[in-house]
Amino acid sequence: MSTEVNNILHLLVRDEKTWLSMAEEISSNSKIPAKDLLHDFYIALHSKIDSKKVKINDILYNDSLNKAFIYKMMHNIFIDTIRVDKDLLIDKDLKNIIEADNTKYVDIEKVVDDIVNEFYWFDRKLFNLYRKKFHSIRKLSAATNISHVVVWRTINNCIKEIKKKINDNC
Repeated sequence: MSTEVNNILHLLVRDEKTWLSMAEEISSNSKIPAKDLLHDFYIALHSKIDSKKVKINDILYNDSLNKAFIYKMMHNIFIDTIRVDKDLLIDKDLKNIIEADNTKYVDIEKVVDDIVNEFYWFDRKLFNLYRKKFHSIRKLSAATNISHVVVWRTINNCIKEIKKKINDNC
């Protein structure tokens, strides 16, 4: 590593309290600890400097650290972490729901299945793919090569129809 990179890393470590408070601000309403976010930031910054994706001039501004750059990079790392955790949590929650002995859920699931079976074949197929496999309009759109707007409208209309029929029955 060059001396400039070492100087940047020393400046970062010297102002660790500042970066920790910044990480706490970014991750204040989440389950991600601020220290983990800060350590992920250090690792990401180091790897980006090594791979020359980040220039020294991006990090330094008038011989001091560029707080806006650091904040943006830390925020992007936080968003990426949330995305990965969200997909894992959705899968985990669905498995817990399916494995649970919850008769009310099973009854509602049966009612929803009955309502979905009355849909037009395209709506039924798309909604079942969304509900049982993809859980994401963007992923479903990419997998089926159907416009995300069409997928969104179809799923949205199906959900409205299900809510309407369930409310009518109650």
